[in-house]
Amino acid sequence: MEAETDAYKQGKRQSELDVAQGCPRLYWGTRGSWGELLTRLMAERFQVTVQHVGCISTESQRAYERGYNKITSEYIDRTFGEGAFQEVMDEVTRYREESYRQYLQDRDKNE
Repeated sequence: MEAETDAYKQGKRQSELDVAQGCPRLYWGTRGSWGELLTRLMAERFQVTVQHVGCISTESQRAYERGYNKITSEYIDRTFGEGAFQEVMDEVTRYREESYRQYLQDRDKNE
């Protein structure tokens, strides 16, 4: 676990530097239209760039990303109001759920 701890701390340190330099990012496994929505909302509301990550990675990479994202989400809430980060994530979740419901309705109509 020490490698994860070191990677997590390294991610936090890098995020702190990036936030201080005005170029915060968020590492997220995004797909399809909901990923585009997340990318757009983070950029428009918070000036945060979403760095799209794949599902094949090492534990060390995931730990780094978790550490990095922790600082980014704290920065968003500190700068734009408590709960601002979660509001965007909730909006994306609602969009995903509605899109899936619509897909199922359309599929059922065509069967």
